[in-house]
Amino acid sequence: MKPLNADNQTCSPISSNCVIWQGPDIPCIKLCKGDTISDITAKLATELCGIMKTLDITSYDLSCFNLTSCAPEDFQALIQFLIGRVCKLEQCTGCIPDCNGNDVPTPTPVPVAGCPDCLVSVATCFQYTNEFGDVVTSMQLVDYVRAIGALICQNIGNITTIREVQVVQQKSIDVLETKANLPIVFNLPEFTPVCVLPAVPADIAVILQALEQQFCALRSATGTPDQIYQAIVKQCGGLSTAPALGTTGGSMGSIPGWVNSPVNAADTLTNIWLTICDLRSAVANIKLNCCPDGCDGISVDMQLTLTGTVLKLFFTGNIPAGFQNCNPNGILFTITDTSGGLVNVYVDVVGNMNNINGVSIDLGATPINILNNLTVTGNPCFENTVTNATCQSCLEKIYYNVAVCPALSLVPLDTSISYSAAAGVGTINYKIEVWDAAGITLITSFNQTITGPGVFAGQIGGLTAGTLYKVRLVLTISGVETPCPFQSITTTGSACAAPEAVVPSIVITP
Repeated sequence: MKPLNADNQTCSPISSNCVIWQGPDIPCIKLCKGDTISDITAKLATELCGIMKTLDITSYDLSCFNLTSCAPEDFQALIQFLIGRVCKLEQCTGCIPDCNGNDVPTPTPVPVAGCPDCLVSVATCFQYTNEFGDVVTSMQLVDYVRAIGALICQNIGNITTIREVQVVQQKSIDVLETKANLPIVFNLPEFTPVCVLPAVPADIAVILQALEQQFCALRSATGTPDQIYQAIVKQCGGLSTAPALGTTGGSMGSIPGWVNSPVNAADTLTNIWLTICDLRSAVANIKLNCCPDGCDGISVDMQLTLTGTVLKLFFTGNIPAGFQNCNPNGILFTITDTSGGLVNVYVDVVGNMNNINGVSIDLGATPINILNNLTVTGNPCFENTVTNATCQSCLEKIYYNVAVCPALSLVPLDTSISYSAAAGVGTINYKIEVWDAAGITLITSFNQTITGPGVFAGQIGGLTAGTLYKVRLVLTISGVETPCPFQSITTTGSACAAPEAVVPSIVITP
C-alpha cells in the first residue's frame, strides 16, 4: 500500500512517522485520530508493559498469608488462591482444596502496623469532655475495646436487674388487673375543726368548703399577696436611717424592734406602729413646748453696760405666765475677764424681765479686772408647775471695754483717709478697719503692732471720693480682741467720675 504522504518530499516513505491513524479516537489508551504509527506503537507498548507488570506474580507480597509451600506461581494461580481464601472466609461449601488436597487453612491475621496500639474514632456515647474542656472523640483501640467490654458487662447487669423488677411488677400488674373490676369506695376522713366550723367532727369536704369561703372573705379584706407586697414597698425611702421625731433620739432604725428591711405584712405593721408611737411622742413634745404657754413662747436676750465698777445686766424678751426660775435663788451667771478673773452670781431673770433699770453687779471687790473685756455666761432654766414643762437655753455676751480704745483722729482726702492715735502701754496690735456706710461690709483693713507708749499713724487708700465710710480700731491685747466704736467720715471730692472721650462742640483758636 502506498503511504498517503508518499508524495511528500520532506518525509521518508518508509518511516513510521509518515503513517497516520485515520480511525476513531480510543480514550482508554489515549489514542487520537491523526496520531502517527510511531505514537500509536509507543502507547500500545506502554499499556502492554503495565499489563505485564500487573500479571507478574512477583509484584505481589503474599507474606501476610504465612505460606510455607504451594505459593501461586502465576497470575491465574494467584487469582484462584484468593478465590479459595474468600470462600473459606465466607464459609462456603465445595471449596477447592489447596495443592496438598487439604481445605484452605484459616489465615493467621497479621496486625496492621501500629495496631492494636492505634488511635480510632469512638461512638458518640463514648465521647467525653476532658479536664481542659475539650471534647474527646477518639481513643486508643485497646482502651476503646476495654470501654466497650465494661459497658457491655454493665448493661448485662442492668438487664438482669430489669428482668427481676419486671417479674415483681408483673405480679403487681396481675393483682391490679384482678381488682380492676371491683367497685372503688373512697372513705373521706373526718376531724374536728377549730375555728371555721363548730368544734364537732365533720367530713373533710365540708370543712374544706367552709375554709375556702372564709379564705376568700379574708383575701377580700386584706388584699391579694401581690397587693400586700406592693403595700410593703411603699414605706418611705430611707426611713430606717431618718432621725426619730420623738424624744428617743437617734434614727428610726435604732428604735427597739424596728425592721430595717420589711418583707411581710407583720414587719410592715411593726414599723407602722413604731412610727406612730414616734409621731405621738413628737406631737406630745410639740404640744408641751411649742405653744405660747410652752418653751417656744420664751425668748430672752441680754445686754451689758459698765459704769465704773458696776456691771448692769438688762434682760429683754418674753417669759409666759406660769413659768418661774428652776432654782429659787435665780439663774447662775459666770462673769470672767480676759486676765482670768472669775465671779459667779445668781440673778432673778423672771423677776427682772424687761426691767429698764437692769440688774446691777458691783465688781469692785471681786477678782474681775474692769479694764479688760468681760464675758457673761448663763444657762437660763424655767419651769411651769402646771404643765410640768421645763425649758433651758444658753446666754452669753461679751462686754468690750472701750476704755482701752485710744482717741482716733481721722482726716479725709479724695480717695484715702489719714489716721493717727496714741498707743497705749505695752505691745498692742492696732487694726484699722474701713466699712461701708451701713457698717455691714468690710472694705479694707490694715494692721500695725506698736510697743507703747507712743503715737501711731498712717493712711488707707483705694477709696472712692465723696463717699461715706465707717472707721474703727480693733485692739488685740494678749490675744484678746477689743473692737472700738465706729466713727463716720466722708472722703472729699466728687463721687462722680470725670468724663471721658468728650468732643467739644465749639473750638476756639487763639
